Amino acid sequence: MFYKKIVLAIAVLFLSACGSSNAIPATEITVDMNEFLFEPAEITIPAGVPIVLTLTNSGAQEHDFVVAEIVVEDVSSEGDTTGEHHAHGAEANYDLHIVTAVGGTSTLSFTATEPGTYKIICTIQGHEIAGMVGELVVVSQ
Repeated sequence: MFYKKIVLAIAVLFLSACGSSNAIPATEITVDMNEFLFEPAEITIPAGVPIVLTLTNSGAQEHDFVVAEIVVEDVSSEGDTTGEHHAHGAEANYDLHIVTAVGGTSTLSFTATEPGTYKIICTIQGHEIAGMVGELVVVSQ
């Protein structure tokens, strides 16, 4: 009987180890967009780790989050991204881009692969000049 309990315990441990995932959990960050700032203005993330960026627009105007040039993988977005006031067409050239409507929330998921410091801007006309800029700092692990 004792032998059966030991075998059963070892089998349970073995099966639970087989079911574990080697996936890296996503780092979740929330950024508030308002007139005319990102809060926080500096975001530090690790390279090679999935990031889920939740963007809330607590401002009275539409805002977007853009990193023009950054090496990223697995980019996806969802949420309240109406883009009514955005100059459509140019955003196709951005490596990271999402528009968030007034009072809306959106998410931008990605994995940055190259360490460095990258400029964040809001490309809605006049917002960058008004100071709606920030930095995305990607650090090696």
